Amino acid sequence: MNIAGVSRRLGRSVLIIACSAAVTAALALTLAGYVLPVSRSAGRANAIVALGGFGVPRAELAAQLFLDGVAPLVVVTGAGDCDAMRDILLARGVPAKAILTECASRSTQENAAFASGLLRRAHVRSAVLVTHWFHARRALAAFRAALPEMQFTAEAVRPSEPSWRVGWVSTPGATLAEFTKILWYALRYGIVAGPQPEQFAAVAQ
Repeated sequence: MNIAGVSRRLGRSVLIIACSAAVTAALALTLAGYVLPVSRSAGRANAIVALGGFGVPRAELAAQLFLDGVAPLVVVTGAGDCDAMRDILLARGVPAKAILTECASRSTQENAAFASGLLRRAHVRSAVLVTHWFHARRALAAFRAALPEMQFTAEAVRPSEPSWRVGWVSTPGATLAEFTKILWYALRYGIVAGPQPEQFAAVAQ
């Protein structure tokens, strides 16, 4: 056996795989700003739902929406930073009586499932989800699947960057992982969070 030849072929194979992965990641990050975001919320709602994870900016945005009169109730959902997000809401001027918390869920699917009881007991018919731009599409799909009788829109934390660049500068690791999570949710839960046709047109422009 020619060990040197085998080593060279193996090295080339590893290099090809690494280059392919790098190109795929670069393409995904470039397209992320076009295919992952959703249209922004319009008008008022019964509740604002702030999802945990990267919690500080989400809590701050939820507080601002409350103070702007978008909804009279804020629901915080997600383990880990649930209490910290509530503290931020209080510090930003949201009264304690206007805040509900669900601190057990550990995934987006659980966010929707575990928060559903709170939302139903509060007689919520419409809600604005607050999360990051790359996560909003899957979050909307999960909540619409769990609560089909309610209307959901989203307001997302997003840096002021062009669409082609936003995936590179805003949590690129989480952005890349989101593509895998969208596929997993479709296969595991039947929750489909694909892009809308008009977004493909935007990419082509």
